[in-house]
Amino acid sequence: MKALKSTESRLFFSIIAVVAIALLANCGNSSDAPLPSKQEEVKAVLTASPWKVNTVSVDGVDKTVTYKDLGITFTGTSFTSVNGAAIWPASGTWTFTSSTATAFTRDDGLVVTIQEATSTSLKLGLTWNKNTLKTGRTESISGAHVFSFSK
Repeated sequence: MKALKSTESRLFFSIIAVVAIALLANCGNSSDAPLPSKQEEVKAVLTASPWKVNTVSVDGVDKTVTYKDLGITFTGTSFTSVNGAAIWPASGTWTFTSSTATAFTRDDGLVVTIQEATSTSLKLGLTWNKNTLKTGRTESISGAHVFSFSK
């Protein structure tokens, strides 16, 4: 009976040793690099390339023709736009409103929500409170705007 206990003890300690070695071996395989924050992820999407408008709706009504040639390029803290009319100035700065990166505030105080941000599409929302006219043409329309962009 004594020999059986000795065999069981050796088996038990052998299993413990194998498990310990396996755990130690796996420790070296994990990445020491921290995971990117949500802000870093969204900023990478925004700044990856220029964005061209696909569609624009104002209060649920298609107004794409008003902004048909709009393009926006983001850098880490600024943006430039072409054909943005009054709503998207030619240039400005931006900062995230929170760590969740679901919105940013432009330097003119306008808050822009980030409704979608993927490697191929970007959807931004904002509320514009002005109607502006420019020589027989509407330059901006007040209301809740949703801009859908692609690369």
